[in-house]
Amino acid sequence: MKKATLISGLLAISSHLFAQYEYSSFTQSGRGASTTFATDYHALGINPANLGWASQFNEKKMTLGFSEFAFSVYSQALTKQELRDEFKALTKGEESSLTWEQKRQAAQDFANSGFAINADVGSFGFSFQTEKFGGIAFRINDRFQWYSRLGDQASELLFMGFSAPYFDSLTIVNGSDTSIIANHPNVSGDTLNMVINGFSKAPQYLSQLLDGTAMSGIWAREYNLSYGRKVFGKDSIIEFFAGGGIKYMQGLALINVYAADGELEAFSAMTPFFDLDYGDAANLNPSKVSQSGFFPNSVGQGWGVDLGANVLLFNRLKIGLAVTNIGSITWSGNVYRAKDTLLYDSKSPGLNSYNMATQFSNISGEDGVFEWQGEEDRVVALPTTIRFGSSFRFGEKLEVGADIIIPGNEVPGNLDKAIIGIGGDITPLPWVRFSAGVVTGGNYDFQLPLGITFRSSSGSWEGGIASRDAITFFTQNGPTLSAAFGFTRFRF
Repeated sequence: MKKATLISGLLAISSHLFAQYEYSSFTQSGRGASTTFATDYHALGINPANLGWASQFNEKKMTLGFSEFAFSVYSQALTKQELRDEFKALTKGEESSLTWEQKRQAAQDFANSGFAINADVGSFGFSFQTEKFGGIAFRINDRFQWYSRLGDQASELLFMGFSAPYFDSLTIVNGSDTSIIANHPNVSGDTLNMVINGFSKAPQYLSQLLDGTAMSGIWAREYNLSYGRKVFGKDSIIEFFAGGGIKYMQGLALINVYAADGELEAFSAMTPFFDLDYGDAANLNPSKVSQSGFFPNSVGQGWGVDLGANVLLFNRLKIGLAVTNIGSITWSGNVYRAKDTLLYDSKSPGLNSYNMATQFSNISGEDGVFEWQGEEDRVVALPTTIRFGSSFRFGEKLEVGADIIIPGNEVPGNLDKAIIGIGGDITPLPWVRFSAGVVTGGNYDFQLPLGITFRSSSGSWEGGIASRDAITFFTQNGPTLSAAFGFTRFRF
């Protein structure tokens, strides 16, 4: 018999890893456009051709940075305060308790509502640039990208557990008496507290129950080496730049679930660091690996390529095009594929909070929702994106521009739809720069990013903080919690 806490465990991965589609570049996150703005090692993963541009600080040829971090969490279903409360509880390891009525309401609210988490940690970055040589840069980044949308029944099973309408009968234990009653919307909370399981007399396959559900996530560490330079052109009139990068990828976690038109696709590959129980399937898995050492072991590896080109007109107008994340990762450790099976019953009362980080055990192991089958390996393409951007500089203090970012494939971790962004920088004083913009599309709703960057007048030190969405400060619904910051960034 299968339990039915369903998607909770899958979303738990996003909370446990929390390790983003937005880059860990505080200089970029608050603007809404980056294709022709990003410089030095911040250009890696955005447009490597930018490495060919001369440094704003002519005497500074090297840039070095450590410990830059960015994250964003978005939910169409939660209000700003609810999202804040859940994020706070997650960081403290706490958990609230939803009433039965709140669970019913959550099942309605989360149905067909988007949920996204992006987190990005830039542990190290370095670049060297001169006018004659061009620019070369290296960066180490951990990125986690997650997006999910639950179908109607999946949302009910997740939050309501055995009280979901799918289960037509409930088994009740009252003292020494055991009885079976019909499930209906008016069953009282006191009665539900005595239920030990719910079951269906007409069980359906998971592919039917999960119809309309899509979720994907990937956690990967990349080591990116890129080079860019001026190719030809006349200074101050028209100049052409090109760049490229190659990156080695370590895969740490992958999950993909998609159900539509009676078909179910579900597979995963997780680092053994999380010590997940897949039951008997683990004994027969040809790709089973064990944890060694303190840090999470990778379960996949691959290579990726970034390509970019720019045009600079009259030292003011920039036009850029880039294609990033061309390549794939071969997942060869703890690779599992889920079978499409009938769901008979559930012993789960559903989630007790919006925090889904404690539920993975309900889909792993012999009593989990999915019946897993081991695989030797699986090759998955990287989330390729196509970027087009332009910007115009008005003197030394103001630059404005726009970006269009298009998903190049449908794979775990890629955008749900294209992003359109408009933004810019204003530098009223040599030591401070303000960034702002407007963004729509991607895995989020309409956003107003904001950022502030401080630096020494010589440019030898730089630090700042940014948010992907200032709307969160003024509205209650459809909130985005976001921050990007870094303070150990130097030029010399």
